Amino acid sequence: MPSHERRRLLRASAAALATVGATGCLGGGDRDGSPDREETATDAGTTVEPTADGRTTGEVTETRTAHGDPESSALPESAVKSVADARVGVANPVARPAVAYDSIMGSSGVLAPDGAQFVVAAVQTDTGSGLDAAGPPSYDAFDLVAGGERFPAVEIEKRTTGAFTTSLGGRGEIKYADPYANSGGERRVGWVAFEVPSPLTADSPAIRCRHGGASAVWRLPEETAAALGRRAPRFELRSFDATVGDGAGVELSLVAENATGVAGEFLAAVYWPTAAVADDDESHIVRESVDPNGRVEWSETVNTGYAASSEGTVTASVEGCVSGETTVSLSETATQSSQ
Repeated sequence: MPSHERRRLLRASAAALATVGATGCLGGGDRDGSPDREETATDAGTTVEPTADGRTTGEVTETRTAHGDPESSALPESAVKSVADARVGVANPVARPAVAYDSIMGSSGVLAPDGAQFVVAAVQTDTGSGLDAAGPPSYDAFDLVAGGERFPAVEIEKRTTGAFTTSLGGRGEIKYADPYANSGGERRVGWVAFEVPSPLTADSPAIRCRHGGASAVWRLPEETAAALGRRAPRFELRSFDATVGDGAGVELSLVAENATGVAGEFLAAVYWPTAAVADDDESHIVRESVDPNGRVEWSETVNTGYAASSEGTVTASVEGCVSGETTVSLSETATQSSQ
């Protein structure tokens, strides 16, 4: 994570950490898939465009400041439904075999489950004080229904680095219904995530919320539903190296190949361990569109001034569509790789 982003997130979380307890684990609920009363269906995807007076219409988009900080707009009214005593908004779902995330007190990273994929959507709810990411309903009130199967909202925190995850898959600013979701009185946009088989072909897949004996569903847009049913590419790591250069720099480089005849996105996080903050290794997100049987070649020079080393040896790693490690001695030019 870039240093300016890390400082911004740490400042934003300071007040929350002082007043709110540690994040709890939420269960997945039952898997019977039985419908509740008052169930309705609309498409969950539209794109929000700001009007001249600053309001938004349509679907959610993500804008970025000059520093690259994400700023999510509020969800459009067209995405909001009444579920018992709550107003629930679900918008902009995406289906991806790998997703990037940001963390408080931790590096950015990538989750790429083997044989599975994620559906991530932006969520806000309102029980009387305005739309925000705090809930209720609870996080496990949401599930994804497809082809007669039910997939509960999934927990990811044990698979990520840092104190807690902020943005996931480019959706929202914090996990929906997280204890920190309404800290500082800010009306944040949350995210909810589902992990499903890859590929998954089903008629009219939808996100459902069940709360207070009522329910509502948001059908996935055609493009997202089609993405669920597509076979994902499989990447193989050909090399991952660290080379000592002139001055206080080490060049990290990787080569990966698409081992299938399917085009898709390569997504991985390269970590360089730093000693400045124990759980805050420097990370670099590698994201490229790759043709069938195509090749990814990436390199970047990192500063060794704050490297966390053991007897002068530093181990860098890559996680995501591929995984591996490479070890470099800062006092020598030789490197040793393991994959």
